[in-house]
Amino acid sequence: MTRSTRASWLAASFLLLAAPGARAEDPCAADTARHCDGKTPVELLSCLQAHRADLASDCRDYLEFSLVSVQAMIQDCEPDAFQLCRGVGRGVPTATCLSENQGKLTRRCQDDFDAFTRAETASAKACADDARRICPAAKAGKGDLFLCLLYKGKDLSPACRAAMRP
Repeated sequence: MTRSTRASWLAASFLLLAAPGARAEDPCAADTARHCDGKTPVELLSCLQAHRADLASDCRDYLEFSLVSVQAMIQDCEPDAFQLCRGVGRGVPTATCLSENQGKLTRRCQDDFDAFTRAETASAKACADDARRICPAAKAGKGDLFLCLLYKGKDLSPACRAAMRP
């Protein structure tokens, strides 16, 4: 998996794990507001990493936990990306390609996509308006809509952002 693809997966997965800004008790809410306000989900992880030295210790610890957790997901899907998505381009195109190949993925990678699908189902009601506004072409049902909201959801409603947190 390329560095850009890893960054995209990290960003999406970090939002799944942390969703800074969603609630006051989030360990990175204050640091996100101070250093990374207005960043898209894809930009958020990089922004927090760039300010790592300035983060509160709880946020720094959570960031490290998230990175370690997400590294396992990257490893789960790396063989699939290499086999099924070599020529599609980096980042989001690879994630989209993997999503389009559900059913052909290795069990470990499919489990990761199934988690996105469960999150999409759980957040469907709270995110319906956001989905129509931000991701009108994304189809619900395989986690694609959830991933779209993660990647493009700079201005998610508070209710949707909270619902997308596991």
